[in-house]
Amino acid sequence: MRVIRFSVEGLVNSYRVPFFRNYHKTFLAPPKTTIIGMLVNIMRESEGKYYNILEDNSIKVSVLIESIEGRLKDLWAYKVLEDSNNGRSVIRRDKLYKPVYTIYLKIEDQDLFENVLDSLKSPKSIPSLGLDDEIVKIFDIETRELSNNNSNIINSVFMDENYKYKYIVLDNSLTIETPSCNLIATYFKIELDDRGARQVRTPKNELRQVEYINCEIEVEDIQSYIDSETGKKVVFY
Repeated sequence: MRVIRFSVEGLVNSYRVPFFRNYHKTFLAPPKTTIIGMLVNIMRESEGKYYNILEDNSIKVSVLIESIEGRLKDLWAYKVLEDSNNGRSVIRRDKLYKPVYTIYLKIEDQDLFENVLDSLKSPKSIPSLGLDDEIVKIFDIETRELSNNNSNIINSVFMDENYKYKYIVLDNSLTIETPSCNLIATYFKIELDDRGARQVRTPKNELRQVEYINCEIEVEDIQSYIDSETGKKVVFY
């Protein structure tokens, strides 16, 4: 199976977990919706293209968390309608310091495959992952042939659909994050007004994103693939 493999590295990035309002908790890995948003941005495509790709599932992703050097928090002040506190409020936000990811893309449409590959090599817009100002470096872009993984071991983030799984610690000397999961939408349903502008965006197909660092996961009955160059075993969603 031919896929695109590339790496991204940020300085300070955050991927807000939905349903956290007064405190912005972050995923350890960018959700699929965030990755597709970056791809659409560097291709300089329309917002409509973004929603079509998500709903059609025409780009499947797999994410490996290579490293995160640390975490920090900041305070974000914003304006509110209420008169209290001079119409201002503050939110505490989690941030990841120097996160590095390897991302695989599975794209059946050949034209879209080539467009994404070209845009990764020569972005038409400045790439960001998370908020607009959370710029990332894209590097080590290449195509790879993956084969079926015949074991139950995986190394990538995956979506939990009531799988049975357990984790295996790789190296006790490293920083370890055991598996955690948070609910995330995999696509959105939108409603347009009479002028064609987006009015309402409703999350759809909400699943639990399972992420971890310096562990392997043994999971039953999940389709996965192996990269023979790195030995990493990945799941697409």
